[in-house]
Parts: sequence; C-alpha cells; structure tokens
Amino acid sequence: MIVDDNALMRKEIINTVVEKNDVVMECVDGETAVTASTQFCPDWILMDIRMGKKNGLSAASEIKKLMPQVHVAILTSYDNFQYRQKAEACGIEFYFLKNNMLEIRKLLNERTLYD
Repeated sequence: MIVDDNALMRKEIINTVVEKNDVVMECVDGETAVTASTQFCPDWILMDIRMGKKNGLSAASEIKKLMPQVHVAILTSYDNFQYRQKAEACGIEFYFLKNNMLEIRKLLNERTLYD
C-alpha cells in the first residue's frame, strides 16, 4: 500500500519500488489508509507524513494497533529527528527519505527472502 497525497509521487514510488507481480493499493491520506488497510490487508505500507485528513504518523499508529503484523515504513521528505522518534514510538519499523527510494526496494527484496 502506498499512501501519499501527491499523485505524481505515488506513481514515482510505484515506478521505483514496486515489482511487476506486486499488488498495490494507493491511498491519498491517512484516514483512507486506515479504512483501506483492514480490507486490503497489505504486507507493507509506505506512508508519507504530511497529508490531509489524517497525517501518516497517526494513521500508521492506528493501523499497527489493528494489524500489528503489517510492516510500515515512513517515506517522507522530512529528515526530522522528532518525526523519527514519533515513528519509532508508533511501532513503525523504517523511516526513508524520498530521495533514497532505491533503498526501499533493496529492503523489500531482503525481507521477502526472510519472511
């Protein structure tokens, strides 16, 4: 699942991170992501922080409470220590900057081998 309020960024994430056989759901805000995650049951969620209706940290926290097995990674432009601390407190495993999306694909490939 890819959660970002910018449609062009969602497409860029898909083009950079998603493998050919992956099934992807896109959401435009955190509120939609919380609802959709319980129906879609993703293995991974790549979530932006700043979005309308519900920010990514709040949404990720709710999703982790509902579905603790889901891997959540923050994907943001904000290299901010406080955001990183909040993400960790919410149970978010990874925090990536949007200018380094190739690292996400590498992580997903490694995790797939061991999950």
